[in-house]
Order: sequence, then structure tokens, then C-alpha cells
Amino acid sequence: MGLYVETAVPIIYDHVLVDATGIAIFDTFRFEDRDESAPSLSRANPRAGRMSTASLEQTTTAADGGHGSGDPPPADTKQSGIGDRLYRVVWRWHFYAGMIITPALIMVAATGALYIFKDELEAVIYPGVTYVEPAAERTSYEQQIAAVRAANPATSQIFLMQVFTNPKRATSLAIFPGKAQYVYVDPYRGHYLGAIEKGDFFDIVLKLHRTLFLGTTGRIIIELTTCWTIVLAVTGIYLWWPRNAKQLWGIWLPRLRQKPYVVLRDLHVVGGIYVALVAIVISLTGLIYTYVWGRGFQYAGQKTQAFDMFTKSMVCKSPPDAKDLSIDRIIEIAQQKMPGNNLTVWFPRIPNGVYLVTANNDRGPGVNEMLFIDRASGEILEDRYNSQTKVIYRLGTWNYPLHVGSIWGLPTKLLWLVTCVILMTLPVTGIWMWWQRRPTGRLGLPRRVDAARPRWLVLTVTATSILLPALGLSVVVLLVGELLVARLRKQ
Repeated sequence: MGLYVETAVPIIYDHVLVDATGIAIFDTFRFEDRDESAPSLSRANPRAGRMSTASLEQTTTAADGGHGSGDPPPADTKQSGIGDRLYRVVWRWHFYAGMIITPALIMVAATGALYIFKDELEAVIYPGVTYVEPAAERTSYEQQIAAVRAANPATSQIFLMQVFTNPKRATSLAIFPGKAQYVYVDPYRGHYLGAIEKGDFFDIVLKLHRTLFLGTTGRIIIELTTCWTIVLAVTGIYLWWPRNAKQLWGIWLPRLRQKPYVVLRDLHVVGGIYVALVAIVISLTGLIYTYVWGRGFQYAGQKTQAFDMFTKSMVCKSPPDAKDLSIDRIIEIAQQKMPGNNLTVWFPRIPNGVYLVTANNDRGPGVNEMLFIDRASGEILEDRYNSQTKVIYRLGTWNYPLHVGSIWGLPTKLLWLVTCVILMTLPVTGIWMWWQRRPTGRLGLPRRVDAARPRWLVLTVTATSILLPALGLSVVVLLVGELLVARLRKQ
């Protein structure tokens, strides 16, 4: 094993994430001057509190009964009073959460749907740049690097190179400083194909997805939206849970020939239940990119040195004056050790530093294995499998493929796309249902349920609030606001 030293080329990492290609562990990075320092990186009775299909068709208010309170429909008369009250509590939180996060949720789902197919869409947006026509022979990687250097300012430095198993993919290189984020070379003809610059279409999509163009405020809004989407999915499953799972229509399939309200209700409920679990996965994996939870993840990574391969650099065994191997030889060594994988070659960042080569394929985690290769002798100083890395790092490598649905290739990307589309429609159908059923001249908002909450529910909410601090703080704010409103009404 080689000797690690603090890297001499400081890199400011905006987020500890997996790269958009699913290969690198950081997807956004900025390069600073060398004289700056880099920062370190028991559930209730399932039959209780559930409504019959007939009562579900009347969801949202009791207007038909003349109450005009916005209460959920009356539960089955045979159900327990405790179960009925609990159902009303859950329904109320589901209603308000959906109303509050609707604009942000639609925006996040729409931009997320686009980002799922980033690679495919970039081939359309930048024709002839990211994909090429295969030929019989490839040019050397040294020639490809020379083409990049000839086409870019002399001050530009190559930070990493990506080599793909897909014969149609162009070789990709990250350079700095400058406007270009990634530049591309035809691996068969050695031609410089062009660059995708910072601020391109998908940079805009990503910024909208994560910040709504509102900076830190936007990131907090997105984090709250992410957390409350998890709440919506979980409470939605609870509200849907049928007393008779064998019933097909209205439970597993929508009744499209019924009254408009019933159609709306079924599209909302049935569509939501089919994507609920995927929506939870997308939301949970999205937390790593948020402001509060993401910083906590970074802090945990720093304390456990989970990303030491990026925050430190290994020194070669070869003497500093030893001649470097060609990049072709470095890639050949990596391909022999890790065949059938896409490779990302991280160039040495310190004098006499090693090459770090990470491998992945189109499915599974963002990194399967990594090699630390002596720049002069080609000796593999360390071979580290993903299973041998720190837990925080492993979570990072699995997170991005799970977030964008590339975990099992095209099938899961399509499933994730359908989930995003349905997530965009759920707030619309939910608000539409409320608007149709509200009493004339009144909002018909759900009443507060004055009933003792089960201990398991209180413990669950408390534990979730601790694990998701932004959610917990918002819950406290909502509860305090509710108490203040109740007192004002009494006065």
C-alpha cells in the first residue's frame, strides 16, 4: 500500500455525490488556486380506521351531509372510534402536506424526469459530440489528449478521463480552469468533437431541481419538499390500505366509467399506490443533495475519512525523477484488472502522485472497484473493491443510480420516469378533488381532530423528525402555528 499525503491541488467540492455519469463520486466540483486550502470534505389494526370503497368515493368533505367542514367521509360504522380518528388525523396531514408542497413537487418531478435521461438527451442536444460512429481501430489515448490540449487554452489542465465500454461513446475529459466542464474526443479518429460548458441545458435543469434558482432558500424548500413527499407517500399507503385486497376496481384499477369525481379519486389513489415505493426511494436518495441532510452526510464522510481517495493523494513508490508511463499503458493495466467496465482515470494531483482509476458498468453502484497505480512503474499499489470502502462511501456510490433509476438500466429508468410523471399529476388530482367537493362559498378545509395520538405514532413522528431535521423543524412550526390559531379562535 502506498503512502497517503494531503492533496496539494485543492478541490472545493460543492456536494459529496456521485457524478452524473454514475462513475465519479463527485458530480459538481470547482477548482481553486493552489494557495488555498481544500475543505474536508407496530402498526395499528389493519382493519381499523379503513374506509369502504363506497365511502372512499365521497372523500374530502362532508359537504353532502351539510357539515361543510372539509372532514374526510365517515368511516365504516363497524370500525372502531380510535381507528376512525386516527384515519382522520393521517388524512388531514396528507391533505395539508400535499397542498403546501404542490408547486415545488411538480417542479422537482418535472426536472427529475428530464435528468433521468440526461445522457440520451445530450446526444440529441449536442449531436456528434457525446456519441460517435464506431470504426475498426481506435487512436491512442495520448493522441486524444493531444487533440484536447490543442483545442483548449494552454492553461487548461486535464483532471480526469472517462473511457466507456459502449463503442458509440466518445472519450470524455474534464478540464480546468475555463468554461468547459467536459470535452469530448472521437476515440477512433482522434478528432476533438467539442465541449459541454458550464451553464448548459442540464446545468440549468439541475440548478432548478435543487435550488429553484433561489440559492440557499431554494435548497431548503427542496429539502422540505423531499421530506414531505416521503410523508405523503407513507400516509397515502396508509389511507389506501384496503380491507379487502381482492377487490379489483377502485383498489388496483381505476374506474374510468364512473362519475368524474370517482375517476379523479381512482386516478389519484391507484396511480399513487403503484409508484409510492419508488417515490420513497427517489426521495430518500435525494436527501444527500439537500442543504441540511446533505451537510450532515458530508460531515459524516469527513469524520470517517470515507472519501480519503479524493481528499488525500497516494505517493508513488517510484522515485520522483522516474519517467511516466503513457496514459495508454495506465488504461491497459486498469482494463486487464477490471475488464468490461467503464473507467474513470483521475490524473495525479501532486508531484509523484498515483493514478486513481475507478470502474463501473451501466448497472449497479457508481463505483465497483478502484485501483491506485504507480505513474512510473505501473504497479498496482492498492486494489480496493466497493465492499472494502467505508459505509458512507458505499452509500454514495449506490445513491445516484438509485436516485435516477439507472440501477438496473433502461427498465428502471422507465419506471422512475413514470413515477415522476405520476408525481406531477397527484397534486393536480388531489387539489381538483378538494375543489369539487368543497362546500359552496367555503374552503372546506379538514378540521383538527381532538383525540389522543397512539404512542407508536408519536414515537414514529419523533424518530422521523430526528432523522430528518428539516422535516422535524417544519412539524414543530406547524404544530405551534396550529395551537396559536386554536387559541385565537377561542378568544
